[in-house]
Amino acid sequence: MLDSTGFHKKSYADLVSDMQNKARELWGADINVSQTSFLGILIILFAWFLSIAWELTESVYNAGFVTKSEGVQLDRLSTLMGTSRIPAANSYVTLTITGQVNFEVPEGTVFQTSDGIQFETIADLTLDTTGIGTVDAVSTDTGIDTNVAAGAITVQANPDSNITSVTNAATATGGRDQETDDEFRQRLVAGSSSTGNATFPSIVAKLLETSGVRSANVIVNNTLETDSAGNPAKSVHAYVLGGIASDVADTLLNSVAAGIETVGNQTVNVVDSSGTTHKVKFDFAAQIDIKLAISIKTNAKYETDGDAQIQQNILNYIGGTDADGTFYSGLLMGEDVVYSRLFSCVYAVAGIDDVTIQVGRSTDETLGTENVVIGPNEAPQTSITAIEVTHE
Repeated sequence: MLDSTGFHKKSYADLVSDMQNKARELWGADINVSQTSFLGILIILFAWFLSIAWELTESVYNAGFVTKSEGVQLDRLSTLMGTSRIPAANSYVTLTITGQVNFEVPEGTVFQTSDGIQFETIADLTLDTTGIGTVDAVSTDTGIDTNVAAGAITVQANPDSNITSVTNAATATGGRDQETDDEFRQRLVAGSSSTGNATFPSIVAKLLETSGVRSANVIVNNTLETDSAGNPAKSVHAYVLGGIASDVADTLLNSVAAGIETVGNQTVNVVDSSGTTHKVKFDFAAQIDIKLAISIKTNAKYETDGDAQIQQNILNYIGGTDADGTFYSGLLMGEDVVYSRLFSCVYAVAGIDDVTIQVGRSTDETLGTENVVIGPNEAPQTSITAIEVTHE
């Protein structure tokens, strides 16, 4: 039913009870409505089909609210708020190719990792007099798995004797999965609508909608003096996690108010619609490597791959790369590594009686038993090799 407090769905049990009570009202209190009687069988049969109708009605009602709608209904509702779901994106990487002197590597040449994640060059390349050259490439698939680690791209998809080796000196960036319902809903509820420009929420919202950007933060200095962080008066200092520099700069040009200075160590020349070139500045988030020392006591229920399960659970929480170079998203920029939450990652594995955990930044001389505080321009990450699991 629908009243001033909202929609209230009747359950299957409610429908059976209501129909049994109605039958008694119409034909007497002694009417047989048990599940073995003919009337009782009809009641439970109709109640089952009616419960499906009630569930559908509830879904239609919920589709009108950001906090409850799902899938395409959430997509359509978001258009009224001036934004849309962030789609899956490809990753980008610079490849270093070695081979025959002056050999021309055509655009569209495909290289890949050992586990088959492919990248296609996006420009022609002529190797220099030493037989070396660099060229940009884009992943053929989308998703966060395409953010492969440095040195992971080493295989020619179609071997050519004129090319002897290929590698990527840096991690591929920009790849992301399509925004989930929960992620999209949180962004909408948080008020990060990009219907406007030049405000703090709208700048952050548009940065988050930029391809490959997983997190963003903006420091706005609207005073007439340099702030404590060194940002000049009337400036915007954006920090982003992930994404391509040119895409981030283009977003900032179109979202920061005219006359406001952008600040950062990354400088990109962006040409506007009138042909005027603007220098747009920002910073990528500093990646903070986290290491852990975990000591456990186990019992007979502990599985042979228990150590690997613990490492994977920690990796899923903090974020980082596994032994195969696959990247896992975890904590966002500015989110602390909460010490107490590490225990749930460990105890989620069967067969653990007791655990001791120490954690800290990789630069720390000693690990501790407190939260690892992450700054607003920092992003925590770890790796399988940084998670040590020992047995008492």
